[in-house]
Amino acid sequence: MNVLQNERGAILITVILLMAIIALIGTIAINTSTVDIQITGNLKKTSTAFSGTEGGSDLSVPIIEKTIAAGALDPSDFTVGSDTITPVSSLGDEIVGVDMTNVSPDFTVPNLGGVQVNVDIDRMYSYNLPGGAMEFASGYEGVGAAAAGGGIGVLYRITSQGTK
Repeated sequence: MNVLQNERGAILITVILLMAIIALIGTIAINTSTVDIQITGNLKKTSTAFSGTEGGSDLSVPIIEKTIAAGALDPSDFTVGSDTITPVSSLGDEIVGVDMTNVSPDFTVPNLGGVQVNVDIDRMYSYNLPGGAMEFASGYEGVGAAAAGGGIGVLYRITSQGTK
């Protein structure tokens, strides 16, 4: 009976178990916070690359418009901040539809907000816009059937990829 009433080591075992549980909880908390920091870093890197990529697409639209209006590529369109961008030689012909050589990327912006951006502009196809003479002659009587409507629409695919 004397052995069963001796409880002097019970507190020690209880404290050791509680310390092990607290150490386990601390290890899990540190691991969780480390993973959260990695996720936040990856999210920042991804959003920065996406912003650069969107900037590359935004740069492409005025280049296409100016090239179509001038009938040729103007290299002065390729200055971004202090960086001068050198496009591939066939980009102007590709935009106006003379040369459909698919060179990728067409130009690279080395530092667009801390992101290197590769941009590829591809002319996909052209089509008659509604309201032109073709639709009028074929009996088209919808909105815009007058001679002022119509023309040619050209679709381009702009592929922009940012890497940090």
